[in-house]
Amino acid sequence: MKANKICGILNLSENKEGLQPLTKNRPLAAMPFACRYRLIDFPLSNMTNAGINTIAMFLNENNRSLFDHIRSGKEWDLNTMYGGLFVFDERNADDFSQENYDNSLNFLTKSATEYVVIMGSKMICNIDLKGVLQHHKQQEADITVVYKKLTAPIEAGDHENLMTLDVTPEGKILAHEEVGKSERVTESSALSLEIYLLKQELLLKLLANYRETGRDFSLDAVMKQAVEHTNANGFEYTGYLRQIYSVNSYFEGNFDMLEDRHLSALFQENQKIHTKAKNEVPTFYAEHSDVKDCLVANGCLLRGSAEHSLLFRNVVLEEGARVKHSMVMQGARVGAGARLEYVIADKKSVIAPGVELIGTRENPIVVKKDEQIETSRGAEVG
Repeated sequence: MKANKICGILNLSENKEGLQPLTKNRPLAAMPFACRYRLIDFPLSNMTNAGINTIAMFLNENNRSLFDHIRSGKEWDLNTMYGGLFVFDERNADDFSQENYDNSLNFLTKSATEYVVIMGSKMICNIDLKGVLQHHKQQEADITVVYKKLTAPIEAGDHENLMTLDVTPEGKILAHEEVGKSERVTESSALSLEIYLLKQELLLKLLANYRETGRDFSLDAVMKQAVEHTNANGFEYTGYLRQIYSVNSYFEGNFDMLEDRHLSALFQENQKIHTKAKNEVPTFYAEHSDVKDCLVANGCLLRGSAEHSLLFRNVVLEEGARVKHSMVMQGARVGAGARLEYVIADKKSVIAPGVELIGTRENPIVVKKDEQIETSRGAEVG
């Protein structure tokens, strides 16, 4: 008999087009966040913090950067004899839909667990999945869906397609509605985080039933249909949440981390977010450097100034460089006398001496990975 064990599915076939060119050679889940993390760290840590040690990742694109980051899963205690991390890379399949279905079936059958939790990486949160499981058992629901009650509306165009729930005071889900990106999400809406918990036996039945319809298989579609046709219950999440769907939402999410209330809400002491360990020297601050209101990773060499910015690992600011309201990612270099304002400088990019890049909060300038910028420019007006 299964002893209330639980396995996890990381459904990473997520839309990344809104983050181009940052996602040109990496999936959404591999996007850097808060100077030393990746988006994948949050769902992966949520699962392993709950004692889940059997996890499947479903991928369908170039994932070298993701593999390099996770490797054996040691940082999440997944390099174990029992369970572990199972990666299903389906990008070269002749029939992606069939391959996705077969792999899902194969993983669930072999995992031999009683419960399954499903989540992606586009909703950044730090949730106690043990609490979700306990709630699920108490409510005797078929499926539990995690949601967050909005305290402010989300305007049209400020989100990707979302799902809202009609939840009774007792937590029963009466209905759900998809909200298109051109529609406004009203205040007090119950926003689905697209985190689902259910029994493995039920999920296997749902997969088989959906496959019999003849439609292309999609785990997202299976779960949305299941919420409508089963006894579904909601679990309210009250912590920090940020949906990553565009360059601007990614920019804003990172800058949330400069506020203590958001930083402490996401990176809780009792619910740690784990990431790949890198042993590097401390950051060096030159005598005349001026760095304030910034999040700074290890290994940086800072001779210039930075204000209200995020400096990732091994960033170099040459003397006289000025960085403000910007993200400078791992290994990037800002030349002497250069000025950056509202800029995302991707990994190993180089800003030549004296260059000025001046974007806006609504339209930050993106410097692509490995790109060398030798000409000043301002924000593009769309």
